[in-house]
Amino acid sequence: MASLVMLGQVSVPSETPDASVAVRVAVLGPVLVEGRDRALSPATGALSRALLVALALAPRATLSVPALVDALWPNEPPRQEKAALQTLVSRLRTASGDGVLESTPGGYRLAVDAAQLDLSLARELHAEARAALEQGDASAAERLASTALALWRGEPGADLGHEELASELADAAHALRCELTLVRAEALLAAGDARAAAELAGESASSGLVDERFVSVLMRALASDGRRNDALRAFAAVRDRLADELGSDPSSELAALNAQLLREEGAPRPARVRIGLRSSPNELIGRDGDVAALLEATGASRITTILGAGGLGKTRLAQAVAAASERTPAVIVVELASLRTDDDITLALATTLGIREARSTRLQLDEPLVRTDLRTKILVALGERETLLVVDNCEHLIDGAARWIADIVDSTSSVRVLATSRAPLEIPGERLYPLAPLSSVDGDGGPAVTLFVERARAARPGTVLPLDIVARLCERLDGLPLAIELAAARTRTMSVEEIERRLGNRFALLTQSPRTAPERHRTLLAVIDWSWNLLGEGERMLLRRLSRFPDGFNTDAAEAVAGAPDAPRGVTDELDALVSQSLVDVVENEETGLLRFRMLETVREFGELQLVAAGEEELVREAAFRWAAGFALDYLADELGPDQVEVFHRIDAEHDNLVTVFREALTAGRPDIVTPLFALLGFYWSMRGMHSEVVTFAPEVQESLRSYEPTGDAASAAITAHTIIAGTMLYGDLRTAVRAILQLRRLYALGVRARTPMFDAMAQLVMSVSRREEGMQLLERLRGSDQHSVSAFGHLISTQLAENEGDIEASLRYAERSFALAETAGDVWSRGTSGQILAQLHSQSGHPAETIEWSRVARRHLGALKAEGDIRQLDWLVGMAHVSLGDYETARTVFDVFVSVDESELGVDAIDLRGIGWAGLAEIAIGVGDRAEGLRLYDVALGVYDRSPLRSAPWYVIIGGAAICAHVFSPEPDHARVRRLARRIRTAVVVTHRMRPNFIDRPVLGSALIGIAAWLVLEADAASGAPRGELGRLAAEALALSARLAARQDVPSLRRDRLAAEFAELLGAEALENANARTAPLTREESVERAFTVLRHPAIVGLLWR
Repeated sequence: MASLVMLGQVSVPSETPDASVAVRVAVLGPVLVEGRDRALSPATGALSRALLVALALAPRATLSVPALVDALWPNEPPRQEKAALQTLVSRLRTASGDGVLESTPGGYRLAVDAAQLDLSLARELHAEARAALEQGDASAAERLASTALALWRGEPGADLGHEELASELADAAHALRCELTLVRAEALLAAGDARAAAELAGESASSGLVDERFVSVLMRALASDGRRNDALRAFAAVRDRLADELGSDPSSELAALNAQLLREEGAPRPARVRIGLRSSPNELIGRDGDVAALLEATGASRITTILGAGGLGKTRLAQAVAAASERTPAVIVVELASLRTDDDITLALATTLGIREARSTRLQLDEPLVRTDLRTKILVALGERETLLVVDNCEHLIDGAARWIADIVDSTSSVRVLATSRAPLEIPGERLYPLAPLSSVDGDGGPAVTLFVERARAARPGTVLPLDIVARLCERLDGLPLAIELAAARTRTMSVEEIERRLGNRFALLTQSPRTAPERHRTLLAVIDWSWNLLGEGERMLLRRLSRFPDGFNTDAAEAVAGAPDAPRGVTDELDALVSQSLVDVVENEETGLLRFRMLETVREFGELQLVAAGEEELVREAAFRWAAGFALDYLADELGPDQVEVFHRIDAEHDNLVTVFREALTAGRPDIVTPLFALLGFYWSMRGMHSEVVTFAPEVQESLRSYEPTGDAASAAITAHTIIAGTMLYGDLRTAVRAILQLRRLYALGVRARTPMFDAMAQLVMSVSRREEGMQLLERLRGSDQHSVSAFGHLISTQLAENEGDIEASLRYAERSFALAETAGDVWSRGTSGQILAQLHSQSGHPAETIEWSRVARRHLGALKAEGDIRQLDWLVGMAHVSLGDYETARTVFDVFVSVDESELGVDAIDLRGIGWAGLAEIAIGVGDRAEGLRLYDVALGVYDRSPLRSAPWYVIIGGAAICAHVFSPEPDHARVRRLARRIRTAVVVTHRMRPNFIDRPVLGSALIGIAAWLVLEADAASGAPRGELGRLAAEALALSARLAARQDVPSLRRDRLAAEFAELLGAEALENANARTAPLTREESVERAFTVLRHPAIVGLLWR
């Protein structure tokens, strides 16, 4: 049985056919281990890599602590050997997937199956390859050995930095590789590929010590390839080497083989037949993998059909496969594109094979005698030798081509057929090979980009080709090689920017092709028109109507939008026909389990042209409106609750289609469609953290709904729509939020209610936002609800309010209760959000271990909803927690990602993420003792906010406060620099308070106070007399107030205990004790008021602006 290997995903023989398991530990090259995201990544740290290798060399065996210590520290073991090993194991477990490393009473072992460790997998594949060869299955043996050899990714042990383990691994890997290479060489020879066997055996025979097994294979392969003299010279060379190096002679077996070759006379080799192969005008780009796969497919199956839409390059690929079939005695290509009837196929086959069609000019081709005579001659000619028959362009004569190919395969034993077609032949034994478009994103741009660049430079050598624009062009052209070549030809008279702008009418643009191209390939329109003309009227109607779906569709959507009562066949039958013609692709959605159909964008745009020509635009638009509104109302109520994940998967699949209809409904002034769609999509976006989508559409939606009087389910949907607008816009566009609240109150006054208790709770909470007492009473009722999901939501809102108030203890209590209730209710979003809040609360309280644990819990639930924004927030919490724990390597992997986020994709969120990333790297530098680098990185972090709208944002203030502390704690702080930072942070806090006096984020204010306190300590230390005392008193009070306001403690530089110790050393502990005593009785509101009094103190203002 063959095995297919890809790094991280390996298919291996097992008791279950085609079983698939993931390689979790890889040592045949740089050491890799499965991470928490289940992807293989380099193991960090030389000791971690050495530990994995030590365990890999004893697979499934338990190595004791002393054995591992001896292996890892052979010269100087650590003082606390067991503790050091446990620390190493702990770090490796933190960075690796669950269950990779296992503790046992006797020590540690890799808890992975043989197929999950590349070294063990290679050994198993070697045993299988050797067994297959002994059983006479050379093809399987060669594939198995090649599969195993593909596991090597470099020099095993090269990245260890551990001489003994590296040497042991390298020796084991080298010995195994030699055995695999030997099996592969023997298999190639047994399969008849003597040339490849000789090349492989020759490389091994000439390297390292003499291995006579390779020499034997080399001699036999050379002889089999007609190179007997070369085989004899190989024997002479090894005989001389053995005499010179070892003073010995070749073995008796090798000497006997040499004698046999001296006696033998070469046998004549059969002549090769090649008919119909075309010389390639230029390089075939991006299809090497397809050629290799098709060579394997034609070797395993007697009928293989390359299936795909027009313009994909099926003909060119088939010609490449024919040219690469060197071991096949006869390769014959028959082209059907120019034929018009099924009977023409007989004549085409006969003409290609050089067979005269009849014995008498009076007989016609359609006469039975002639057809019988030709059929017999054709079958006899094809069956004379092993033959690969390529039948190109079968789709327009599909019945006749299928009959002939089936007849050839049934009547001969030596012929294999490779067909190309836009539709399957649908005959027994056919193996389909769906041809994919060229990718534009792999490697340095992908084969699509390479193709465009090569053809464009051939058209105009000096043309400027920005690769990002070329990649977009290729993506919009669906990766169709023909379309890409037609577009590249346009560079003779246009820039690529102009081509991209004009691509909206691709059928008018892409009309220039070589004069030698077939008529069906002269223009892009001709390519699609060729397939269109093969369709029936019902299939054409379906294609043009389904073109209104920009992102695919399922059967229900197709029936709703494109079904016609008077259609002769049902939608499913017509759809099946379109799939058969390669005009529609079908895939199974892994998340929903439903089949999903898609058109290439080129086909879809052709369909839209036909839709306009048929005058059906308005009919299809109304059908799409009905489908989308119905979909929204069907799934809206289940966006919260136990079916939430499944519903989100359904919305995922239809998202782009729903958004397209939503935009059209807004433009058309259809509030009856806008209302349910925005309710569904708006809530979906909010749960995913995609709040910018809501912000973008909210004003336009509100205008659309202004005079709308909804009824029934639409009225309930309107409640949800206004709730989303109000809740999202409350801290941005206050006017829009207030208008939404007024609409909610009007609907509630009319007796309208949301469809579910959860949506009702959200609506009521939004309506009470300006009525604090009413809102607090409502929250109390929500927390006491007998509906678990409603109570969980009430506790969730309460925890956020308590955190903003600085009451961390109450916030933790509410969050834990919310999580427990959400678990009971099966509410995934509430579980993920409450888990995220618990991680955040523990983080800002300085509890890194708890932060990591709750982040793991939250990630599981938020990941199910693909809430990427919330997951990114968990990432920085985890990263900073690892900094606090001293695990700098793990933390660095998080923050390295943050500093490279793309602002074009994440908008202003990218600014915060980059700022957090640079701040995290700064803390790592400080943690490892490079404070100068840490201060530089803090400058970079704050520089991210220059010329941005976030100069007063919470993270700017937090990072600024931490940067001040980092400077203050340096051996020689720059007083002027620290003063400038303090001025910027103080200004940001005061300006924010002036603009939004009713909203105070107390932990952020507390973080700013820590920075200000650190600066004041620095200034006080440099002062004397009364100013020193005054500045010390203000510093103490700012530090004491930061505790009352629950300042963040997850950034190490902001830790209050460290600043308190510094304060006590410089200014005395009594001042801080007095400040704590003065602030202890203050309420939270009084603490805020007192904080701003401190920030506005004349001594501080005068010092900052002097």
